[in-house]
Amino acid sequence: MISYDLTIDTALMPIGNPAAKVILIALSTYCNANGECFPSQLRLAEDTMLNVRTVIRSINWLENQNYISVKRRPNRPNFYAMTSMEEDMPYENIKKIPSRGDNLSPEVVSNITKLDIASNTKTSSHDKLAHPNNTPMFQAFWHAYPRRIGKGAARTAFKRALSFASSDDIIQGAIHYSKHCEEMGTENQYIPHPSTWLNGERWDDDLESEKKETKKTAGWLNEL
Repeated sequence: MISYDLTIDTALMPIGNPAAKVILIALSTYCNANGECFPSQLRLAEDTMLNVRTVIRSINWLENQNYISVKRRPNRPNFYAMTSMEEDMPYENIKKIPSRGDNLSPEVVSNITKLDIASNTKTSSHDKLAHPNNTPMFQAFWHAYPRRIGKGAARTAFKRALSFASSDDIIQGAIHYSKHCEEMGTENQYIPHPSTWLNGERWDDDLESEKKETKKTAGWLNEL
């Protein structure tokens, strides 16, 4: 089963349909690491205490709003995939750094420059659909963060985080955290989802103190 991060991220999503949100959260509890699952509609109805008709309507709504993709299988439960778990999309506008008053540090500008893609990159019709939160600054953060999972939830969390910090501070924090994880040899499964990191305002973490504390603990354990 997937970690609780996906369920937490789903619970934080601003969805304007209460019944559909309950179903989406229920689906998240069955998902594997790729955000895929296949619980029956009856099972979802039992889990949420909604009737099957409401479950079906909610699933159709979530599919139409692109929160999930559904593969319908005759005489078998539907196969669901959470679209918030999608990975990288093309960086079509990444060079167009927005003139929104941010004074970007050289480190962040350098990181954005690395996101250039070849002009002949092929994109699907789905990829060409613009998302209002899929900004160049978010793409820079997404590429800097060491674990790229739950992109839809991360986009929402990044937009919310801009109320508390500048994009420069957030992206620099992600770059430093990525280096910290590499230096500490942190396994991927122990790196929080990007949305969890953003919601925790962890760009302000004191990584040096954490590193010293970890080394101190490791030294104490070696003496045992």
